[in-house]
Amino acid sequence: MALALFGLALLTRLPFATTNLYAPDSVLYARGMEMFDPFDHRPQPPGYLWYVLMLRAVDLATHDPNRAMTIVSALAGAATVALVYLLAARLYDERTAKISALFILTAVTFWAYGGVAYPYTLLAALTTLCALLFWRAVDPAQSRPRRGLGLVVASVAWGLAIGFRSDLAIFLAPLWLLVATRATIPSAAMSAGVVAALVGLWVFASALADGGLARFLEAVSIQSKFIDDRYSVFGNGPIAIYRNAYELGRFLGRGLYLLIPLVAATLISVEARRVEMRDRWRTAFMVLWTFAPLPFYVFVHVGEYGYIFSMLPGLVIIAARGAIALAKGLRMPRTLRWIVAAVVLGNAAIFLLSDTPISARDIARHDRGIDEKIAYLASFAPESTQVVTAYDGVLVNHYLQGPPVLRYDPVETPEFTLPLSCDTAAPHKPCANTNVDVVLWDDLLRAEGPGWQEVRMVHGARLRIAHVARSASLRVSEGLGVEIVR
Repeated sequence: MALALFGLALLTRLPFATTNLYAPDSVLYARGMEMFDPFDHRPQPPGYLWYVLMLRAVDLATHDPNRAMTIVSALAGAATVALVYLLAARLYDERTAKISALFILTAVTFWAYGGVAYPYTLLAALTTLCALLFWRAVDPAQSRPRRGLGLVVASVAWGLAIGFRSDLAIFLAPLWLLVATRATIPSAAMSAGVVAALVGLWVFASALADGGLARFLEAVSIQSKFIDDRYSVFGNGPIAIYRNAYELGRFLGRGLYLLIPLVAATLISVEARRVEMRDRWRTAFMVLWTFAPLPFYVFVHVGEYGYIFSMLPGLVIIAARGAIALAKGLRMPRTLRWIVAAVVLGNAAIFLLSDTPISARDIARHDRGIDEKIAYLASFAPESTQVVTAYDGVLVNHYLQGPPVLRYDPVETPEFTLPLSCDTAAPHKPCANTNVDVVLWDDLLRAEGPGWQEVRMVHGARLRIAHVARSASLRVSEGLGVEIVR
């Protein structure tokens, strides 16, 4: 059954694989495949060395960094579906396992990210694999020595997983401590030593590839300070909690959609609570595994739809228990299949048929839009063109050859005015003529004031273009509003 689910998941991911790098971070991973240097954001610190090496291995066959990353994303997404089935079957029963697998198979953002150049489906696969091994390590059916060996094996998996996704060091630590309390002191000590050794190996290898330990640690320190200054409660005070909680709610909402009522049903259903309280150890295991990332996301940083994939496998199992509890509460057991079918088909329809963010149509519009925008701008003279982007600067620079690109951070510089004359242009950028075409690349930018022309691409992407004199200036307000001041 697990193999069948893996195959089904893979078949549903591959048709939606993108042909271009998906986001700025995707470009950084591609650069890291060329030369690993976290200090120079190849990729961003701490570098995720094992992930980059795996991509390099796949790239030996594909000769295409984007294809290598999308293959890994698809395989990791399919593996997650199979692993969720296995874990839910061991935690509960076969019925829960099948429902959980179907729920994560059709989870909207998880489906979408199975075809893009991002590492987040791998995050889901690794956390689920580690949870499965940790649960086997506390299986009461096994002898005490075998449980001790199981903890060591699970610790090896966790130590290696940290080299792929360093955030798992924080997210899985509470679960490891819970499991270690049921092991003997020698087994727990040996397991802790294994984790420390594997993490040390990853740090040492990353430092060696990055030009030395001091340079690598400085890169990590700079990145940590950047996160603190921009997103965390430590650098921004209580307002950061509101901002992070809002983003987390948005990401969870789009990741779960119709699963949300079922997760809530598990929490409020008397029947569900009664079942869970029969095995408080299992309940503690699920709570720690699923919700351990929550404090980090609320108080420090949650920056992407894929971040919540560390929680999604646990949430779909909770939703499966909610569906079962709902059917029992209605005293109509046969309604379970209809509840599950409605949720699965509803989420699949949102991904396949709607035009919501991170749907199949949205991903295709973004992917094909890159090629269409680049082709459209090919006829523009570089010396009389100015491309403006707030979020996709790294991506635009990767694909757009010729016209200069104005990159700015809407948070750090929400307001500024920039003259468009050649006197203020950077020395290495082409600049000539008395007029200039100002091109807004990002859909999120607001073209304010008169003089803008919108050009729609075949698959829905758009460019906003203003043909103005060099004597004009470009004004940015509130981070996303762009106006030509004549």
